[in-house]
Amino acid sequence: MSTPEPTIASAVEAPQATPAQDKKPRTWLTDIGVLGVAVVWGSTYVAMQWSGQFISVPAFLFLRFAMGALVITLLSARIWRQVTRAELSLGVLFGVLLFAILFLETLGVRYTLASNAGFLISLSVMLVPLIEKIFLRAQVAPSIYPLTLVSLIGCALLTLQDGFSVRSGDLIILAAAFIRAAQIVLFGTRSKGREISLIRVTSIELWVVAAGGLLLALIHPARSWHQVAHLPGDAWLVIAYLGVAGTAFAFLTQLHAARVSSPTRVGLVLSTEPFFAAVFAVILLSEHLGPSQLAGGALVLGSAYAGRWIDARRRGSNP
Repeated sequence: MSTPEPTIASAVEAPQATPAQDKKPRTWLTDIGVLGVAVVWGSTYVAMQWSGQFISVPAFLFLRFAMGALVITLLSARIWRQVTRAELSLGVLFGVLLFAILFLETLGVRYTLASNAGFLISLSVMLVPLIEKIFLRAQVAPSIYPLTLVSLIGCALLTLQDGFSVRSGDLIILAAAFIRAAQIVLFGTRSKGREISLIRVTSIELWVVAAGGLLLALIHPARSWHQVAHLPGDAWLVIAYLGVAGTAFAFLTQLHAARVSSPTRVGLVLSTEPFFAAVFAVILLSEHLGPSQLAGGALVLGSAYAGRWIDARRRGSNP
């Protein structure tokens, strides 16, 4: 997922490439690493949907993000002595938003198709410039508006079934996309001009997500403990995969890529995530994508890709 995840996107969007960074070689190795993140995140929608038969959303988030946060914290233990109050406040704030996004994503994917979830969450890319326009009075390229309309048409093709009925999971994923877009905008405004360590902020975010999952799981402690104690071995493997590969590896890879590449380049590679989500859904869950769903997914993904490219040109970065 676009965990943050369907959601380190905020950390990747925030840094602005400096001239020194532009001169660094943009190796294919970095692109392959980011592509690996897109593949892993594409698989998380299937994993989240499958795990729903064994464990509640809060307990799932606690286990996954406690694992991921622990790995990142241990790997970056040397730099924690310099943590600042600003990093702590930003980490807590965006950790709360990240928890809301991931809670809705994990819940929503259990009530819709995994392929739908992958495409719908990418709508956040198109929502970012609109939020900037409405709340920050930022300039938006005129072509963004027709692209947004194309995204909405694609969204309708994906979600409308049997006439005008909509899956409840689709609406939940759309809510996650709105919060994700708001988080990206808010991170850019709150972190601009501040000397912060993205890896420390990211670690704090992940611990906040884990803490949020634990607190909600403790509302029904007996049920949560029973679910965790009786998780089958393959479910533990899936959660460990999501914690290490889908969280720690994904976030660290993007933080590294943000230093040696441009945010736009990283974002464009990550925009392939919905494609991989659909591939895994078809292969592992035997989901069937009809012509209207394929067309809708193509419209959502294509408009998101074009919107990011146009925004990159407007900001003067290399698309």
